[in-house]
Amino acid sequence: MPTPVAATAATSPAVASGDRSGRQDVANTGADRKPFEVMLSLTRSATRGKKSANDSQMIRVPARLLACRMTLPLGSSDGLYYVRVQRAVQSEILKTAQGNAAINDGDVRLDVELDLSNMSAGGYLLSYRHAGGSWHRVPIVITNLTN
Repeated sequence: MPTPVAATAATSPAVASGDRSGRQDVANTGADRKPFEVMLSLTRSATRGKKSANDSQMIRVPARLLACRMTLPLGSSDGLYYVRVQRAVQSEILKTAQGNAAINDGDVRLDVELDLSNMSAGGYLLSYRHAGGSWHRVPIVITNLTN
């Protein structure tokens, strides 16, 4: 059983999510269906055209149901955002979510729920965009619970 993150709390973000894996999610009341809260700081996204050689900066998330609290880069707007997960830029979209970002203490925070429980471990792209805006991509690594 994984060690819980300090200050975790059950959240109920206003989100809609989808899944193209063909697997139907069945609501469970067990602990495996309680979202695992993760905080993702996207405030230091890589500059366009630059690649980071430092793998330690890679965002790592577990393959499970996540309540993601994302802090968006400076200058991001509040309002409706779309989020998706895919293997590569032009590949099939595997997961989708949407939520409303709000400005809180000068930070733009976006809460979404993503069910990554049936995702294979490995590298993916987490993309997000403001409604009507362009996509911003962040590389992530999905890990098995045993990693």
